[in-house]
Amino acid sequence: MADKITLTINGKSVTVPADTYLLAAARDAGVDIPTLCHHKDLTPNGTCRLCICEVTDARGTTKLVTACNYPIRSAVTVQTHSEKVLKHRKLLAEMYLGRYPNVFAIKDLAKKLGVNESRFASELTDENPKACILCGKCVRGCAEFIQENMIDFAGRGIKRDITMPFGEVDGMCV
Repeated sequence: MADKITLTINGKSVTVPADTYLLAAARDAGVDIPTLCHHKDLTPNGTCRLCICEVTDARGTTKLVTACNYPIRSAVTVQTHSEKVLKHRKLLAEMYLGRYPNVFAIKDLAKKLGVNESRFASELTDENPKACILCGKCVRGCAEFIQENMIDFAGRGIKRDITMPFGEVDGMCV
């Protein structure tokens, strides 16, 4: 039987098995943390960064972590909606809205975080309501379910994209 760890999330004491991811612990405690890249059947990787939380360890050291891939291994105190966390989430939502202004998931997220417009529109803004938001679910799904690494991220920052090896398209890819 796995060791149990008691942590505090927004002032509420929660006991979980060791190595439970913070996002799962928070959701089990009824705390809503926004995500775009999380999927229950995929290995978490923190691509979207929206699930950030403020974690304070027993020594009093506080840091921002992505809840989806932060394993609980010791008693910590977690703030999921502190001023610092909300500031970061709003900035991320504004950046996503600038890049993908018509994608429902982005508009919904921005609205929930109180973001109505973005100052980050650019020549790379994609007006398509079905635009790829680079969440990485397809990359992880291909690797974990199909067990092929046929697609992956290429480029960095605003030039990041999802592609196949050598930029070629494989007609067998679903």
